[in-house]
Formats: sequence, structure tokens, C-alpha cells
Amino acid sequence: MILCSGAFDYVHSGHTRYLLAARALDPSALLLVAIAPDSYIRTVKGRAPGWNQTCRMQTVAALQGVDGVIAQRETSVANLIRLLKPTAFVKGRDWMYRIPADVVAAIDAVGCRMVFTDTEATHTSEALA
Repeated sequence: MILCSGAFDYVHSGHTRYLLAARALDPSALLLVAIAPDSYIRTVKGRAPGWNQTCRMQTVAALQGVDGVIAQRETSVANLIRLLKPTAFVKGRDWMYRIPADVVAAIDAVGCRMVFTDTEATHTSEALA
């Protein structure tokens, strides 16, 4: 199973390229996307979410290549990584130097690969807020 995570507020082409790149890593693997809680957007992005978590989950679930979505209840995805034990945890390369220590520890604990896609954040939801 491949796990991706993010807020996915104001879904844009950067998000779809990121998920398609994750899917391409192993087309036969389950692609699961953890959708960050509304509190994550308030805390980390410093603004109210444009769409609530349920709406963001429905939108991402409808995207090509996504096999399932899961509501992330905590700001960090570390506990989900420990629980789900994915073979790969994927983020866009804009996160290469921003992975929190607890997420790195969870990745190491379950022995999954950390993969950064080659997609660039040429479109960001911050520009739309």
C-alpha cells in the first residue's frame, strides 16, 4: 500500500500530478490518501479551510488512481503510518526538507520507503485563499 497525505484544500493540478506520480510507483498497489483535519489548515497554513474535511475527502476520492481516502484525526500523519504500515509514504518534493521528526520516526519504525515525487508546487492553494 502506498500512503499519501495532505490538506487537499482547493484541489489543484499540483495535487493531481502528485497523486498520479504516487500511483505510478506501483500501479498494482493500493493508493490511500490521508486527508488532514481542518485544524491542520488552521494551525499549519494559518487560515480557515476553504472546504471542510468531509468535502475534501469526497473530492480526493473521486480523483483518478485514488483507491481510498482516510480522515486524518491528528495534525501529524505519524500515527497513521504506524497503524497502516504502508510500503511507501509519498510526498511532493516541496516537502523534501519539511518532514517532521515524528513522521520520520514512524517511517523508520515500520520500514517503509519515503518517496518524494518530482512534482513541483507550481500551483498552491495558498494563492487561492
